[in-house]
Amino acid sequence: MDYKVMEQLLDKYFEGETSLQEEGRLREYFQRPEVPEALQPYQPLFQHLEQERTLELGAAFDQKLLQKLETARPQAKVRHLGVRSWVLRIAAALAIGFGLWWAYITQDALQAPQQAGIDWSKYEVNSPEDAFRLTSTALLKASSELNRGTSTAAHEMDKLKKVGKYFK
Repeated sequence: MDYKVMEQLLDKYFEGETSLQEEGRLREYFQRPEVPEALQPYQPLFQHLEQERTLELGAAFDQKLLQKLETARPQAKVRHLGVRSWVLRIAAALAIGFGLWWAYITQDALQAPQQAGIDWSKYEVNSPEDAFRLTSTALLKASSELNRGTSTAAHEMDKLKKVGKYFK
């Protein structure tokens, strides 16, 4: 058979896409003593598969296996649970039930509509002048906070420079 055909069949074989006839062709091909050097690493695999396919276990194998399985069957151990075990199980079930009931009750309380006591309508802006005044006040506040942060950072940097003199 052609070397290229065998390479293609090997690719299909390792991808799991070969038919039984193609696998038979591969086994026959690798039973020959003269196999191209590039395909020789696959030869032991297919020779082993051929040996396994022709291996017969014998008539008594099934009987021996069944006999060993029947004698090796362990007896089930019966565990008797004491009163303490039953009490703990019942207590655990009650704790879970109480927890679920509590979660259900608190969930209903959270989903109930809550009335906020704040009337936000009096904080609405009604004119462009009010909007300008509020915006400029907010920007002035932000600017002063940024300036204060900048001066604080500059002051701390001066302190670091003074400390840094000792490490030179």
